[in-house]
Amino acid sequence: MLGTLIYGKTVQQPYLPEHPPLSPNSRHSKHTLIVMLILILPILIAGAHLAHADQNQPIIRSQAAQLDVGDYLVVQSDHFSIQQVVVQGNLSVANMTQHTQYPTNNFQITAGAPGYYQITILLNQATSYNVNVFVKTSLPGTTDNSTTYYMSGGQLELDLVANFNPRPSLQAAPISPISPFDSFTGWVGSFSQAFPGWVKLLYLILGIQFFTVGGLWIRRETKRKESTAQRLDRGDRAYLWFDVAYKFLLTSFIAIVAIMGGELVLLFVLRFMFLVSIDLLSLWDLFVVGFAAGAVIITYMIRFALERGFDLKPVGDE
Repeated sequence: MLGTLIYGKTVQQPYLPEHPPLSPNSRHSKHTLIVMLILILPILIAGAHLAHADQNQPIIRSQAAQLDVGDYLVVQSDHFSIQQVVVQGNLSVANMTQHTQYPTNNFQITAGAPGYYQITILLNQATSYNVNVFVKTSLPGTTDNSTTYYMSGGQLELDLVANFNPRPSLQAAPISPISPFDSFTGWVGSFSQAFPGWVKLLYLILGIQFFTVGGLWIRRETKRKESTAQRLDRGDRAYLWFDVAYKFLLTSFIAIVAIMGGELVLLFVLRFMFLVSIDLLSLWDLFVVGFAAGAVIITYMIRFALERGFDLKPVGDE
């Protein structure tokens, strides 16, 4: 029996247990809650995995492009977001930009013959980025077709179908025929583009020197022999001009080989004897050497034919 002392009196209180016993309904609700948690937890975990998997799946976009042979299909991004490029088609006539490493932000493909290509491009960037797909035409007066994709972030898969058609024949207006002189000057201008600037300068300087001095010498010898029986006719003068041209081309060939070989020797000495590595402009050009040697051989054969066929001799040998 418990009691409380209030103003000197004892008041009796009834007995109260510390934890009242649970009713059958409360126990049933607790068991039901536990069972529901056990059933719902796997569903929540599976949903989280599916949501994460959906975030990792790339967005797929498809596009078809009609191109003419010689046009370029270009895919550009404002970030280095291109992760991989897969091309299916006739790769023997396709020309693609070669990237040393991925990711990159530019890809190009062209074809030298009609062909059908399937191109899959995978892009990925954590932040927002733009992807631009356009056809770069080579015909004047035509516009480029362009499509831009905006991504707020994540993966993008572009499935492109490129069909390169034969170049359509253009009905151009009739033009006036080109004169032989214009055709020759056009050929000379195109052919001269194969030679470096220093080779052109070398030929110009030596040509002016040899043909100026040679012309003065031939004129002097012609005047000197006019009063004698050994006067020079047109054949003799033609032979002398070919002799001057042969000496000019031979000197130019020797100078070109000496300059190219001198650069190689200089780089070898600096690199292996003084341990100095210098990046100089490469002067070695096999086409220039072959052309110079061929010009010397052709001129010598003409000079030799004039000497043997018409019994012409240099002025100094007479």
